Amino acid sequence: MSNLINRESMEFELNPDRFNYVLDLFRLTKDEFISRLNEGRKREVLTLNELNDILNKKAKIKISLLKNIDKIFEKGLSWYISKRELPERKGSSIFFRKDKFDSKLNLGAIKLTNKFEERNFEIQTLCKFINFDAKRKLNKYTTNDNPEKVAIQLVENFQKIENDLLSKKIIKKVKDNDKESLKNLIRIIEEFNIFVFEFVENWNKKEKVDFGGFFVKPNMIVIKRQKYLRREIFTLLHEFAHYLLDIEEIDKVHDDILVNKNGKIERWCDTFTYNFLIGDHGKEIEGLDYACEENDFYEDKVDSIYKNTLLSKSAIYTGLRIRNKISQEYYTKKIKSINDSIKRELDKKRIEGIEKRESLKMQGIKPKGGPQKPIQSNLFKDIVKINYFQGNIGENELCDFLRIKPDKIGGEIY
Repeated sequence: MSNLINRESMEFELNPDRFNYVLDLFRLTKDEFISRLNEGRKREVLTLNELNDILNKKAKIKISLLKNIDKIFEKGLSWYISKRELPERKGSSIFFRKDKFDSKLNLGAIKLTNKFEERNFEIQTLCKFINFDAKRKLNKYTTNDNPEKVAIQLVENFQKIENDLLSKKIIKKVKDNDKESLKNLIRIIEEFNIFVFEFVENWNKKEKVDFGGFFVKPNMIVIKRQKYLRREIFTLLHEFAHYLLDIEEIDKVHDDILVNKNGKIERWCDTFTYNFLIGDHGKEIEGLDYACEENDFYEDKVDSIYKNTLLSKSAIYTGLRIRNKISQEYYTKKIKSINDSIKRELDKKRIEGIEKRESLKMQGIKPKGGPQKPIQSNLFKDIVKINYFQGNIGENELCDFLRIKPDKIGGEIY
């Protein structure tokens, strides 16, 4: 007990450069940081004057305060007191390379993005250890290139890779299964040396991540698990389009706001994604007359395209709107009706799930399942495994990278 008390009373010198770096990284002022640190407490943990004294090295910091600070930034206790120099800010993070994003970011979103950026740095190191050159396999495009033509070219590339992966039984041919289709798209994209990561947000998270996905140079795409998977598929390909342009972005991507996107880059990415997913069915849209009550707003045609592509109905109607084949008034009504229908279906599934679990509990049966697991990056997994077999990383790092327990190592890597 005495050792614990002594440890808690130990004082450290905060590295002001590192602390100011993390404030800038998470886009917090000193006042905002102090407010967050003291939020919900009866007694202030730290004042602005005390913080300034610590940063000016007129005072030291106790480990108890260090722990409270780390609850905000989650960098690890030793990070704030380390004397090691930090990398140059300009190149170290997307938050220093870009001033504005397509999505409004809260602290939770910034922390998650930063964690994946750290994973990005780790990937580059792991690749160097095994002399793996994750070189770019696709051309770089600009917004002057026609996104529709680029989409047609890339569809052909994807089909060749898909056929190869099918013949090797790495993926399975799927139909009417959006989850498996998403997995297949991820596997195909990774064949271009692009690392794709999905994250699943906890339902009880205090600060929800307010973006659908992002692209970070040189070759990382991150997407958020969506309840409506066609929206996640759209996001995946939208971020892939950012990779094609080699332009970083953090996006709040929706498949029903194509017509409202202002930026040239975002319009290019959306147009590419729409044309990639609609494929040859785009000719059917072009051949339609004006959608109105007399032709039932082409609901049968939209249903047919929906069943034969991975586009959402919202995106299909957006295609009609862009081509002025439906009025803004009816387009808005259609989008609302579609979104309301999706919400009702998701609510129904959620209620059915709750009722099923309650029924099993009443019968004394433990419900199966647990937290949702994200789709894993096979490319990252292979690189981690090779590094493990070559002795570059140990079991602890292997388990951390693959998010597995030590007793699962054998089944995961062999």
